[in-house]
Amino acid sequence: MQNPDDIRNLPIDITFSRLGEWLVDRKRVPADWRKRLTSIRARISTAFASLPKEIDPYFQTLDPEGIGYIEAKQIYDILLRSTPESRNIFGRLSGAAGVWEAIVRAFEKDHIFLGEAAQIMVQNVNYEIPYQKKQVQKIQQQLAELERKEADIKRNAALSAAKYAEACQELGLQGNNVRLELLETTKTLPSIFSKFLEVISSDCVLRAMEYYSNFVRDAHTEKDKMSRTVLINLGDVRENPPCLNVSAGSDVLDSMNVQPSSHETNNMTEVMDVPADYIDWDISVDSSQIDWDIGTVEETDDTGNGLGPYEIVNASEILQNISPTAAVESDQTLLKKEEDGLVPGMSASDISWDICVENPQVDEVEDVIFPNEDMKTQASVLDTKTRTPEIKEDRSQLLETEYRNKILDDLFEMKAFLNQRLVELRNEETLSLQHQVQAVAPFVLQQYTPDAIQAMLSDVSSAISLLTNRKMQDLIMILNSKRFLDRLVSTLEEKKHHEAKLKEGLKDLAIRRMELQNSLSSSWPKQEAALAKTRELKKLCESSLSSMFDGRPVNIIGEINTLLNSSITV
Repeated sequence: MQNPDDIRNLPIDITFSRLGEWLVDRKRVPADWRKRLTSIRARISTAFASLPKEIDPYFQTLDPEGIGYIEAKQIYDILLRSTPESRNIFGRLSGAAGVWEAIVRAFEKDHIFLGEAAQIMVQNVNYEIPYQKKQVQKIQQQLAELERKEADIKRNAALSAAKYAEACQELGLQGNNVRLELLETTKTLPSIFSKFLEVISSDCVLRAMEYYSNFVRDAHTEKDKMSRTVLINLGDVRENPPCLNVSAGSDVLDSMNVQPSSHETNNMTEVMDVPADYIDWDISVDSSQIDWDIGTVEETDDTGNGLGPYEIVNASEILQNISPTAAVESDQTLLKKEEDGLVPGMSASDISWDICVENPQVDEVEDVIFPNEDMKTQASVLDTKTRTPEIKEDRSQLLETEYRNKILDDLFEMKAFLNQRLVELRNEETLSLQHQVQAVAPFVLQQYTPDAIQAMLSDVSSAISLLTNRKMQDLIMILNSKRFLDRLVSTLEEKKHHEAKLKEGLKDLAIRRMELQNSLSSSWPKQEAALAKTRELKKLCESSLSSMFDGRPVNIIGEINTLLNSSITV
């Protein structure tokens, strides 16, 4: 049989989730403790509204919905220390201290505070603390995702910047003003053209042309027939090399011209929209001031037609009476008299009203120069118009695609011939046959060895490469095509804008990170406060129950211990 001391030392283990039922079953709290707890919390809300919060900063941090037994007892202790003399004639506290003393005693009566502690512990362990933990984990996960995105954006921005710099370096640009710099790079075209003309004017290319021409004449021309001329375009370039002047096309120049500003455009529109009624032409219609330069005509008697001195003239009768020859002679005589100044005055009947319009149609409407338009803009437009014919005349023919294609046709034709001859001369299977053919062939076809033909082929290939390489074609397209220039500029600027766009995205990520860090800084204290309150309530319940059972140790067990221990470890 166990001693009473051993029984007194046996611990009482209570599962935290069953603590409320355990207390009711053991008659430690009344069955209606939840109803009493509701009335106590109503008293707390009323008392908290009249609480003098300036007494202690702790009062500023409280929420009336979260005040329980522990908070009420702490408020009571603070008020008791701050107003020790607020007691009535019966020795009880008065004022706010007395109100909170009554609230604390209501909690302690029938151990209502134990029921409240059991309820709060279950709520915190099952709901509040796991929710706060999930929130913290979610925010931390989002922060990690933001860091990953930020690293990706920085890497992509650096990659875009490198691509932009590489593209600019490939085109020989600095990247400040892409359009102007692209037009500046075309100034290297004359040196490329000069090098090309130097290659095709070399002795090696000349020998290759002669070799091909002689071969066509001797091997592919029938007797008594004229041999056809080959490599006409290449020979023309050697004899009449084109100029090396390069300049932008008219459409490219038009895109570079300065456009009038919107203010100037509005002024021009206003000038053109002025109604004719408001224009002061400064013309007087006083007939007395008009000198018609017509001699005085004496009035005659009434001819009987009822019109007085004004006679109705039938033009058809006059034309019938006057022959064409006489009309021409009269006109010539009158013109001669006017030139000699022998006609002091003319009558109305002597005036010839015949009008001949030499150019009845207007072929071109010249540009109107308005007084309000910027003089620089007018000068630019006029300069462009005057330079366009000169540009067309001074531009190198090598800028024209058709001209280059003709030269390339001859070069490729000669290259194919040299390749074929080189293969034939180096083929060991037909070597003996080649020696026999060479023996009867003309001397001009025997004087070149495979090494000499290889040198010719090398120079011809070099000329083709100079005329077909990508950089030279791009430079020519920049000068000839506004669309190509615009597309090239937009491609480069798109890479530059992509980097700027990614950097703007970094700003958005920084704002989002700040928001998440603020949420984390607010969620973490809530979790820690819930853990601290749960730990304090557990300790209060264990000590209170131990005093009820004559000092026997009481242990609240279950998931609550795992949760509290894990928080301590973290």
